[in-house]
Amino acid sequence: MVAVRRNDLLAELAGGLVFFGADPVEDPGVGELADTATLLAVEYQASARGQAVRHVGDLLDAAADELRVADRFRGTLLPQVIRHLRRARVLLLKARGYLGAAADGEHGRAAASR
Repeated sequence: MVAVRRNDLLAELAGGLVFFGADPVEDPGVGELADTATLLAVEYQASARGQAVRHVGDLLDAAADELRVADRFRGTLLPQVIRHLRRARVLLLKARGYLGAAADGEHGRAAASR
C-alpha cells in the first residue's frame, strides 16, 4: 500500500515538473526528479521575466531539496520518504499557483494599459 502511494507521488511529481518545462518521464526515480527540479530551478532563477518567475525558481529549488532528502531515505524509512515527497508536491503546487497568479497579473496589467 505504501509503495503504491510512493509510486503515485512520484508520477504526480514528474507530471508537476512537466508543467515547468521538464520532459515527461515514464518511470521516474526520486534522484532523477531532484536533478530535474534543480535544473529547472536554475533556469527560472536566472530568468529576466521578473521577480515572480525567479521566486518560482526558489520554490523549485526547495522542492529539489525535499526530493534529495527523500532519495537519501530510500529503502530505509518509507514514511520519511513519503513525507518529503509530499513536501515536494506542496512546493510544486505553490510554484504553479504563484506562476499562475503572476501570469494573471501580467494579463491584468496589459488589459489596464489598453
